[in-house]
Amino acid sequence: MQKIKLKKKRKFKFRLIAYAFIMFLGYELSFNVIMNLKLVNSNEEFVKALLVDSNYHLLYEKKASDIFTKLFSKILDVNKPVSILENTLHFQANTQNMTYVTNPQLEEVKKLNIKPTVYIYNTHQTEEYQGSALQGYNIKPGVMMASYILQDKLALQNIKADVMEDNITDYLNLNNMKYSKSYQASRVFLQNALNKYKNYKLIIDLHRDALTKDKSTVIINNRSCAKISFVVGEEHKNYNANLQVTNTINDKIKQKYPTLTRGVITKGGEDSNGIYNQDLNPNIILIEIGGQENTIDEVLNTIELIAPIIGQYVNGS
Repeated sequence: MQKIKLKKKRKFKFRLIAYAFIMFLGYELSFNVIMNLKLVNSNEEFVKALLVDSNYHLLYEKKASDIFTKLFSKILDVNKPVSILENTLHFQANTQNMTYVTNPQLEEVKKLNIKPTVYIYNTHQTEEYQGSALQGYNIKPGVMMASYILQDKLALQNIKADVMEDNITDYLNLNNMKYSKSYQASRVFLQNALNKYKNYKLIIDLHRDALTKDKSTVIINNRSCAKISFVVGEEHKNYNANLQVTNTINDKIKQKYPTLTRGVITKGGEDSNGIYNQDLNPNIILIEIGGQENTIDEVLNTIELIAPIIGQYVNGS
């Protein structure tokens, strides 16, 4: 009798384990399907959808990387989203008021087998624009969102751009470094990118300036746009080369939109950075788009204007 009872107990335990395993598999399967669901066709479309309900948020966290998630990603062979912006939780947008129309060329361009020629990163990833954070999230529209919008706009110029996904804040915290050391942190990630791929024609460190609205905004073609400026460090070997690249792009922008750019600012001396990591490559530019009182919509309008000009420079036309 005791043997029979022991066998029943073992069978019961095996069933419990089997049920638990099946539930876990179901969870992992559902998680992967939801997280890999493509909700939008472009970075800009995602931003526009957020703007409709004033949902200014962006999930910077990457997907789970445990062994089971990786295993099911392989089994399901689910297409990865085209960018971090699309790797987001489900949201509902009121599309009736949306004025944005998806450019059908974008997805086709992204499928082209072309090498990246532009690298975009943000030394100051936490720089934000005007707008309320989504309820439940402490995330507002910022320069990282602007980087992905620029990536999309360059794609329409047949230019593939890589965007840095590394987290500067985490690096600073892990190494007990202050915010003022952000350029040291971004330098590490930038060097890694340059070691992996040495053929970038243009490297952009995208920032946001600290200006009042009247000084950081201009009306062009009846649209409110965020003004831009460029910064070049004077105290490094690539100064002249960086300055030439920056002046060339700034002059092209100024020729087409004279009021959009605030010009090129050179910095050096005891109270200045003077380098801005531009010593790592002669094709690095630092561009500041708008100020803290500009909206992501105004930044988007500006990027729509400057992306074709940057594209002309990169394509050599």
